[in-house]
Amino acid sequence: MRILRLCVLPFFVFAVGSSSGNSSPQKEATAGTGLLGSCRISVKTMDDRNYSENTFEAWRDGYCTGLVHGVTNASPHVCPDEAVSTGQTLRVVVKYLEDHPEELHLENAVLVEKALAKAFPCSKK
Repeated sequence: MRILRLCVLPFFVFAVGSSSGNSSPQKEATAGTGLLGSCRISVKTMDDRNYSENTFEAWRDGYCTGLVHGVTNASPHVCPDEAVSTGQTLRVVVKYLEDHPEELHLENAVLVEKALAKAFPCSKK
């Protein structure tokens, strides 16, 4: 698991570092405001099994869930217990984003890592 994290982490660092500083629709999609909306869709879909996502919502749901899974598995700062569910990690991210609107300009992977590292920090041995 540690090796997987070390292999995948550079990808996230590159993805976060390679974006431009201009405000654009693309920038909006990779910053916290877009992520918050996407993760809210993920939680709504999980909570209401009768809810039927349209194609765009399904894409956003998958984006949020995939990003949260990726950061959870790649970050050396995030160490959830094996009993922690996907639903818990998604709710942690939504709560963090709602509680920190001043950070919504930051890149998605950075925000997810901050949220999850705060909730599920790795113990120092």
